[in-house]
Amino acid sequence: MNSTSSLINLQEVDTQLLEISELLGDLPVKVEELTKEEQQLTEEIDQSKTRIKEIKLQVSKKDLQVKQLTSKIDKLKDQLFLVKTNKQYDALSHEIDFLKEELNNIELNEFELIEEKDTLSAETEERENNLVSLTDSLHIRKTNLETLLAESSEKKTSLESEREGIVNELSASVIAKYDRVFEARDGMAVIETMGTSCGGCGSIVPPQKIAELKLAKSLETCDVCSRFLYWPAKKND
Repeated sequence: MNSTSSLINLQEVDTQLLEISELLGDLPVKVEELTKEEQQLTEEIDQSKTRIKEIKLQVSKKDLQVKQLTSKIDKLKDQLFLVKTNKQYDALSHEIDFLKEELNNIELNEFELIEEKDTLSAETEERENNLVSLTDSLHIRKTNLETLLAESSEKKTSLESEREGIVNELSASVIAKYDRVFEARDGMAVIETMGTSCGGCGSIVPPQKIAELKLAKSLETCDVCSRFLYWPAKKND
């Protein structure tokens, strides 16, 4: 098999592989993105629930502190009626004011914690709802992907094996150029001539190249789009 025939076969195999890839479309990428999003959402939910537990514990401690301080303030207020000097009264009043300020700070902090807990609870509930929808969507996409992969797996494996055999028939430089053109020309690196024009870009192919193509003894490329050219056997008649 000459290089031209090998390139034609390589193009046919790669076209089929491209069709399989297009059949899957962006499904593999979307499944990967949704999987990462699911993992991130799950982590955020776990972190929020952990923080909510921490807040509940802190609020319980604050409640205890509030009760203790309130009881202490009430006892000091009762003592105000028992003091006999202004100095003692002022000292107790000062201590009561100090404890009241401390109590206010604790209650303010407790209020902020409760607000944070309520916000986190609402966000967590929304995330959990989103996670259910996302998981359902991911399950459907994964099922579709697995079905398509199963249907195309055997054919793809066969084509890849065939491609490897063809590549071994061609030089590394030819394969390197083929790969560059394949990438640049949307998967069409080898094209037949249409009369005396390139079947890819429509540019006129010089007469000398046409003659060489008919003989199929050397590889010729389009001067404009760089695609490999061949002259179909039926045109030799």
